[in-house]
Amino acid sequence: MQSTFKRDEMISATAAAKNFGKVMSDLAEHKRSKTAVVRNNEITAVILPVEDYEYMAEVVEFVEHLEIYDIVTRRKKSAGKRVPLEKLLKEEGIAL
Repeated sequence: MQSTFKRDEMISATAAAKNFGKVMSDLAEHKRSKTAVVRNNEITAVILPVEDYEYMAEVVEFVEHLEIYDIVTRRKKSAGKRVPLEKLLKEEGIAL
């Protein structure tokens, strides 16, 4: 997934370092929703309000729980059946 940024949401790493307080206050005052830090013409970091970060972390955790639930549900259907380790590793996408 690739995010898109408007021109006014991007700032050079040098400008971000020199104006860090302004960047932070713009985010806190909702003048910006995010700021992309650009170094050598590549986005190297994104600064966003902590509420947005916490929300994204919760979504990732929820998706992880859904994946675990899916695994448990599939295994429950095959309860009592023996599955070779190689097949299990392949199903879970684990390579040794």
